[in-house]
Amino acid sequence: MKILFTSDLDRTLIYSNHMMSLYPTNAPKTAVEHKGDVETSWMCDNTIELLKEVKKKTIFVPVTTRARHQYERIHFIQNLHPVVAVTSNGGTILESGKPDTVWAKQLRQSIEDSSIPDEQMLNIMKDIKYSNWMDQSFYVDDLFYVNHVHLENVQEDALQQLKEELHEFGWHLLLQKKKLYMIPNVLTKEAAVSYIKNKYSFDFHFAAGDSILDYNMLAMADRSYTPLHGDMKDKEPEILTQTHYSNENGTAFTEELLQDVLDHVNRVTL
Repeated sequence: MKILFTSDLDRTLIYSNHMMSLYPTNAPKTAVEHKGDVETSWMCDNTIELLKEVKKKTIFVPVTTRARHQYERIHFIQNLHPVVAVTSNGGTILESGKPDTVWAKQLRQSIEDSSIPDEQMLNIMKDIKYSNWMDQSFYVDDLFYVNHVHLENVQEDALQQLKEELHEFGWHLLLQKKKLYMIPNVLTKEAAVSYIKNKYSFDFHFAAGDSILDYNMLAMADRSYTPLHGDMKDKEPEILTQTHYSNENGTAFTEELLQDVLDHVNRVTL
């Protein structure tokens, strides 16, 4: 039996210095990402071994909102050599490290057909009532924007008005902590995962993620997982019956997730 396992990375499998400080552990841990000489993401040693085992027994597909170059900094994941990976919130599908050009062309055409150009969208953001929100803005792989915002200046009514206005033009707005995402409506993790599911043969689909950006990917799986520390359960339109809403935070959740996937895989492949 072939098993597909699509999983978000940050706050699901790997943890930043900040997350490790929020949910400390006494278990031995190893840096899995460096930015220059700085250790920026971690996994516990036991979850590293569990993920290695999961990768051997499933089609493991990392699925991240990170830009491609940020994903490629996670040296542990690179060393696992996943056959398929998704970056840029579904914008890029990598097969053995190389972009799937068919998907790229298909997605770009879909974005062009369904949303206004990003230049027009940015002109809307220049409105005086939004100008004091923004701190830094990043254009991720020429696909979508991530803005660091001053939360104290964000007004809920203005945010809702902006969401509605941009949605009419084919863009989705999402505020997560201090990050304001502006993403074309058709640019989603689940669209990329659906493409992969149609391309690869499998019998059962596991999925995991902590964010509302993962919601539809979890919804399309046969069994899925989300941590207590995530925000999906607070923002989801409805409870997903096939999803395990964990009572664990941080690396304890990752251990629970990977062990459960392994247990299921071992049972069905006996």
